[in-house]
Amino acid sequence: MTHCFGRGRWWRASPGVLALIGLAACGCQRASPARRWTSPYPGPRTLAVAPFSNQSGSEFLDVMAVTDEFYAELQSVEGLTVAPVNRVLAGLEQLGLVNVRSPAEALALVELLEIDGMIVGSVTQYDAYPPPRVGMAVQLYLREQAGGREGVGGEAVNPGEMARAARPFELAPGRPIRPRNAVVRIYDADQEEVVKRIKEYARSREGKGRPYRWETYTTSRNYLRFVSHEIIGELLAQERALVEGAGQGGQK
Repeated sequence: MTHCFGRGRWWRASPGVLALIGLAACGCQRASPARRWTSPYPGPRTLAVAPFSNQSGSEFLDVMAVTDEFYAELQSVEGLTVAPVNRVLAGLEQLGLVNVRSPAEALALVELLEIDGMIVGSVTQYDAYPPPRVGMAVQLYLREQAGGREGVGGEAVNPGEMARAARPFELAPGRPIRPRNAVVRIYDADQEEVVKRIKEYARSREGKGRPYRWETYTTSRNYLRFVSHEIIGELLAQERALVEGAGQGGQK
């Protein structure tokens, strides 16, 4: 009896099945894994990505390159609409901000852009020298957190007031706004498990007739795209658990 590992569970293959799929290699190793994320929401949602901040200490990090790669990967999520980065930058300028530095600013930007949510992230570690090492901390804020019962002290975020203020708009003291979901991870391409996931990601991105070279995804912006893909997958999984939990609670 032979065992194969695929997407988190073991299954048993009988000798007959092995004969059908070929004894040269296990079929689950040849099949391209499902690496396309889907929206966790039952209806249409529009999210945006705020420009990433650099907390890595590296002077070689291009935060807009990180932002662009994260945005591009988020765009590939089936069923999700993503506002363009230049629209987010225009909104920041209108609010008199360079970047999002607080939950209140994130939610004010969400209100101004009339979208459903904002992803705010930072790069916590960055070493592009092979094998690369990248750390990210990402938070998701949704529009319903901006006011009413989900806001701070019952006071809604007012983007117009922020734009008119001489300093960044602050909410009245009260219960702090917490991110709807958050992911903090470090991906080191020197680790066997990370290399395995890079290979899965690369295999799912290679079209027919194109050579399979997973090593290309350990270089420069390709690695940033891979890390973004992993972070987005985990963030969406957390959000799906909350959405499904809320749905089940409503049925009781």
